[in-house]
Amino acid sequence: MHNVHVKNTIRYYVILVVFLAFFFFSNGFGLIDVQKTAIVIAAGIDKEDDTFILTSQIAIPQASKQGKNTEAVQIVSRGKTVSDAFEEINAKTGWYPKLVFCNLIILGENAAKENVFEALDFFLRDEYLTDNCLIAACDGYAKDLLNTAALVDSSSSLAMQKVLSAHAERVGTVLPSTLREFSIGYFSESKSGRLPILKKEPQQEQVGETPQSGQSQDSQSQNGGQTEQKEDKPVFSAGETALFVHGKRVGKLTAEETFALSTVLSKLRLASYSVEDETTACTFTVKQNGQKIKLKANEKETFTLKIDLTMTAGISDLSKAQSIEEISDAGKVPKEFFLIAEKKLEGEIQTVFEKCKAVGCDLFGVRERLVKYEKHRYRDLQTSALEHTRAEINVHFQGIR
Repeated sequence: MHNVHVKNTIRYYVILVVFLAFFFFSNGFGLIDVQKTAIVIAAGIDKEDDTFILTSQIAIPQASKQGKNTEAVQIVSRGKTVSDAFEEINAKTGWYPKLVFCNLIILGENAAKENVFEALDFFLRDEYLTDNCLIAACDGYAKDLLNTAALVDSSSSLAMQKVLSAHAERVGTVLPSTLREFSIGYFSESKSGRLPILKKEPQQEQVGETPQSGQSQDSQSQNGGQTEQKEDKPVFSAGETALFVHGKRVGKLTAEETFALSTVLSKLRLASYSVEDETTACTFTVKQNGQKIKLKANEKETFTLKIDLTMTAGISDLSKAQSIEEISDAGKVPKEFFLIAEKKLEGEIQTVFEKCKAVGCDLFGVRERLVKYEKHRYRDLQTSALEHTRAEINVHFQGIR
């Protein structure tokens, strides 16, 4: 009996090895040679008339004295569709583009004037691209951003991904969006979405560098050359937010308005928020926030969106000196600063709501709540629901203890 069991076990492993070998050898010859594969790590989409201009940032392994590292190069291609533009990479270089490592897609200004899903539907169909790929907008051309030399990273796309990180979302400086999240908004009842706006910023701000009147032209020229050299490798920011309706860019939120929106849509951790009275500036550290949002139906086909927001915060800094006892107690916040913060943030959230309402961008989910709680009225009111909704905002700041 024991021998039979041993023979069956051996037979099982032999069959398994043959089975795996079949798949290995049959599929191996169908794979593309790695030397002929273009590993796309980021893509920029611009548009001229009815032609897509695709900028693909491709990672190329390089050998050096320190060992192997990776260099990024940009290849620009064109096509009537994004797929057609990707195929042109192969025609130009002999490399076959692969998107499995593509973690960033940038939409240029012209591409966002029309429905951006004319371009993004290709990425939704691609079975290798992860739906957690980051999406961002930009002013001007996406090509120019990807062609920028990064200050500390091996490629501009890696530097931009750090700006769009989950940490940036937690502290409220950026509202990043993935392909999945942006697509959900586009295909939802709201037909709305948001994307961070990537921008180049100078590495160092000008401080006391104005040339004196007695300086020679050579000296000024030299200073100008130094300034120009500094600007060769800028840093990136994404504090502003683009608003989208039906896939078209329709507006923009400032960095302050982006933070206000993030207090309603995101879970904040260790975010900074500053206010000031007539003599003193105060910066809070927001430990956490909590939101309660409810849509209430009124008479005459109008609605009220009630937003109750709780911000748990401690003091981070004051613009004036304090005693050692006050410095050591972050939980001791002067009450007047909490009152100022509540009024300020309520006004900023109200501004964001009105700005979204004016362009029909339903980031606060009025239509979705109408479907969920007032479904019998949705068919008649779906087009005018946001227009006939007013926001009632209540912000409460509380101490950390």
